[in-house]
Amino acid sequence: MPRDHGRAVQLDGLRAIAMVAICWDHWCPAGWPRVLPFEVFLFFFLVLTGYLITGSLLRERDRGEAGGIPWKRAALQTYQVRRGLRILAPYYAALLLALVLGAPDVIPGLGWYVFHLSNIHIATLGYWPAGTNHFWSLAMQQQFYLAWPLVIWLLPRKCLVWALLAFTAVGPVSRMFHDALLPWFVWPQVLTWASFDYFGIGGLLAVAVRRGMTFESPALRYLSLAALAGYLSIFTAHAMGWQTYGLRPVQQTLLAVAICGIIAKGSAGFTGPFRQVLEHPAIQRIGQLSYGVYLFHNIAPLLAGKLAWFLWDDFFQNPAGAVLKVACFGVVTWGLTLASWRWIEQPLQGIREKISAPQV
Repeated sequence: MPRDHGRAVQLDGLRAIAMVAICWDHWCPAGWPRVLPFEVFLFFFLVLTGYLITGSLLRERDRGEAGGIPWKRAALQTYQVRRGLRILAPYYAALLLALVLGAPDVIPGLGWYVFHLSNIHIATLGYWPAGTNHFWSLAMQQQFYLAWPLVIWLLPRKCLVWALLAFTAVGPVSRMFHDALLPWFVWPQVLTWASFDYFGIGGLLAVAVRRGMTFESPALRYLSLAALAGYLSIFTAHAMGWQTYGLRPVQQTLLAVAICGIIAKGSAGFTGPFRQVLEHPAIQRIGQLSYGVYLFHNIAPLLAGKLAWFLWDDFFQNPAGAVLKVACFGVVTWGLTLASWRWIEQPLQGIREKISAPQV
């Protein structure tokens, strides 16, 4: 498939589609239709994170071990610096903006947000705080970034697959104890261990590709299709009130396996009209800046409320007014994303490029 400096461009297209769907899910008025269940798009990002980070760490391990000299400490320092420059600077800029705009939970929960523990904080709240409710997934990913090099670089190679399988199993097992955790957490599903299977399955895909599996592997295709069928069956049965026979804890695990099929297809390359959509310059740009879009998309309504307060007047309390609000949210989000890219991320990118480490 087409690549840009080694980057699978259609994955950026898939990122864009997933990001737009997440924005719509958060912005559209109550009662309006969503595109698909929200989890499909959010979990796509989590599985993709597991796949890309694991692949990058495996490549770095190969290089380090081929050099024949101690490499892990220096590689770990380089990895964390590069991830920090890429992720933390725009994150803290978004957090500062949320504070300035008066997001209600920032001051009471400031320590949780600053130290990337907001998923634990939100698990105890019982409601989604305006402007910052999406930070829970960012906190969870940051925790993953900190711990994952220790798994991939320190374990013996022969143990990696078994370790990833055990790591993956924690996700559905933790969901089996969802009700038992309710006395302590209102939403146990946002705790980090409940997402281990998304990251782990993405990691298993990276290991399989690293060991020679092709993106067009028939076995992967059939496995992902079977997993998708299983996910849809359990999801539909639960939505209709039918018996699920205790399979709900593995519902998202099956979804993660199905997403691996989508990632593989995006890496190999879709054809036909969908290829044209994924590789369209506008879609590509949204995908490349999807991290910034995610950072700011829930803060944008707070800023829009100050810039275009009249959209909340009674005159606009109708479908046309709702469309105008959503359009306003989109414009503000994109403006904030471009500002972050221009004045924060792009200057820091030059520093990152001077640090010898693989692109993720």
